[in-house]
Amino acid sequence: MRQSSVSSPVSVFQFLDARDFLRQAYDAEKRLNKDFSQRYIAKAMGAGSSSFFKDVLAGRARLSPPRVAKFAKMFRLSPKETEYFENLVLFTQAENEAEKDRLLKKLSGDSSSGGYAILEAFQMEYLKKWHYAAVRELLAFTDFRDEYEELGKKLDPPITEAEAKNAIQVLLKLKLIRKNAQGFLEKVDKVVSTGISSAQVAAFKPGIRANLELAGRALDEFPAKIRPYSYLTLSVSEESFLQIRDILRATRRQILDLVARDPAVDRLYQLNMQLFPLSKTVKRRKS
Repeated sequence: MRQSSVSSPVSVFQFLDARDFLRQAYDAEKRLNKDFSQRYIAKAMGAGSSSFFKDVLAGRARLSPPRVAKFAKMFRLSPKETEYFENLVLFTQAENEAEKDRLLKKLSGDSSSGGYAILEAFQMEYLKKWHYAAVRELLAFTDFRDEYEELGKKLDPPITEAEAKNAIQVLLKLKLIRKNAQGFLEKVDKVVSTGISSAQVAAFKPGIRANLELAGRALDEFPAKIRPYSYLTLSVSEESFLQIRDILRATRRQILDLVARDPAVDRLYQLNMQLFPLSKTVKRRKS
């Protein structure tokens, strides 16, 4: 099967999970070449089962160095991208925290990929998981040094000790938290830009979905008096839609200004704003 000679549109430097990269690189390749398939991958890798790639994505099959090299060639990674991908696979497959720490430092200190690329990977990771922002905001009113398990339990729903530790590492890399004079980690007042390109939208979707799932959970878990929910179904024109979008943006800014001046924070809340179509646009005749 002929493969495109054009490099993959998916940058490996956007990822801190090798399986996420392989999933999106496969989808991008499939759009370029309809003959590209999981069966083709299994054959190219010398795997005995056609479900090999599915097992890799699910974490059921580990990747050996020779197969890592084959994937790098298959997705046309440059030497710098290949080096990052090799370390990324090791990080993803590491079975203990000490090894993950070592590899994460190697990834974040990998000069071959360039500082911007590494920052991009951590920023994209930050946007994919709801608990990164939650941990950051939690540090605004929680004294924390190294009690990762206790930190995870303070969230609702709670996260694991490993997830809490990973969140702290990502936040430190992005300089969204810092150690203060007393030795505690604290929130830094800094905005993470979400100015992502159209090619990166797919990486941003998991974070949005995770927040929607949190909203669904809250509907059942909390009484109405502490989670006010409402919705509107509206018939609008293009002009009205644009005005509503601007009102939501202004409201979001007002809320951010309000909480920025709050001197007595003691809890976390999640505010979601969604505005989406429920019908196709109908061309109306002039009256």
